[in-house]
Amino acid sequence: MTMHMLLIESNDLTQSESLLPNLEQTGCQVCVVHTPSTAATKINTIWPDLVVFNLLNIRPDPSAYHEAISGTDLNIPYLIVGRGEDFPVEADVEVLVKSPSDAQQLARAIQKAISKQSDRFIRFPNLTIDCEQNQILRDGETYSLTPKEFKLLHLLVTNAGQVSSRKSIMQQVWETDYLGDTRTLDVHIRWLREKIEQDPSRPRHLITVRGVGYHFVAEPEDNSS
Repeated sequence: MTMHMLLIESNDLTQSESLLPNLEQTGCQVCVVHTPSTAATKINTIWPDLVVFNLLNIRPDPSAYHEAISGTDLNIPYLIVGRGEDFPVEADVEVLVKSPSDAQQLARAIQKAISKQSDRFIRFPNLTIDCEQNQILRDGETYSLTPKEFKLLHLLVTNAGQVSSRKSIMQQVWETDYLGDTRTLDVHIRWLREKIEQDPSRPRHLITVRGVGYHFVAEPEDNSS
């Protein structure tokens, strides 16, 4: 799975000073920002797996970025490239003393930095699921999930492409074998569609299989033409 990175560095670095080329060589999808406010905005709209700080000539002080990012409450881990003593001590970071000389070294540092939450995000086109904070990001907007909504969505997502029967869903999500009334399931499906579908009345991700149950389509076909 492609890692999503938010790179914070000065906007006047040379190509050799910038970390962007090395990050892209690791196969990461990288978004570059140069101000604390932009960093906070991008954190909320892309949900990166890792925030990478290039401390070479960074302006303003790194603490301004840390304060702005902390306000998002997403707790994204940091990877610091440069002098670690220049960074706020309360931040949970993986520190690199100097800029890595090759992409392989940077890739190892990235894997170490995100190892504690490597399975946190499940990503699909225009839809990201946060398995740590039970919320989703769709087209830049955040939606909170109830515990049952998250459990139901996670079940369907982890079985993407397969049909989950009503009986199986009731057993695994509601821990019951009783199928006399499954309106609760139908209501939760409707609530989920309101959060994950662009048009809940014409679902493209969460599909009903009549008489059987539901299945999740990870990459729906484009029917807009």
